[in-house]
Order: sequence, then C-alpha cells, then structure tokens
Amino acid sequence: MDTKTFFRELRRRNVYKVAVTYAVVAWLLIEAVSILLSTFEGRTQLLTALMVIVALGFGLALFISWAFEATPQGIKRTANVPADAVLPSWSRRKFAVFIITTALLAASLQVFDLVRSRSKPASSPPTAMP
Repeated sequence: MDTKTFFRELRRRNVYKVAVTYAVVAWLLIEAVSILLSTFEGRTQLLTALMVIVALGFGLALFISWAFEATPQGIKRTANVPADAVLPSWSRRKFAVFIITTALLAASLQVFDLVRSRSKPASSPPTAMP
C-alpha cells in the first residue's frame, strides 16, 4: 500500500476525526481534573495516572476506528463492509461546532483557573521556631 492510498483509507475510516475529537476531549478532561485536584489539594500522582490512561486510550480509540465501521445495522468489522458503501457520518459543520464548543469549554476552564488563582491571597512564608 502506498502512502497516498493509506491516507485516503485513514480519511475514509474517519481515523482523523476520531484522533482530533479524542485529543480535544482528553485535553478538556485533563484540564478539568487538574483544576479540581488543585482545589482539593489532590495528589499529582492521580493526574499522572490519568494522563497515562488517556494516552493508552488514544491508541485504543485509533485502533477501533481503523478496525470497525459504524453502519446503520450496527458496528461491523471493516473487512465485512464494502469499500463503496455509504456510511452515515457527521457533516463538516456539525463536527466543527463540536470541536469549537469543546475548545471554548476548555478555554473557559482555563480562564476560571487563572481568575481563581489570582483571587487567592498569597500565603505567608513559614517562620522558623527558635
């Protein structure tokens, strides 16, 4: 398989859309969890574990989008679906609205975190006991 056919097949199987959607949603999830953990004085190991799980899930999501097709009759293996079959998919406009909405939600969480961190009074440095 040459590279041109490979990238055409990636596009036909919606692997690009899955990758972009997963990356945006994962970024939003990590931002939200980091804000919540900083609010509750959470442990950084929990955030690191979440990042590892999200990274492993990214590979799994790409594999599933490559190996399976969503047809009107349900999920089927790609080998069992003819290459010329018309499969339901999101329009470009719906996909763009979803990505923009998710990005705006993530940006609002980031702004909330910045505003909250500026409104906190600075803690005084610890004093040494004689």
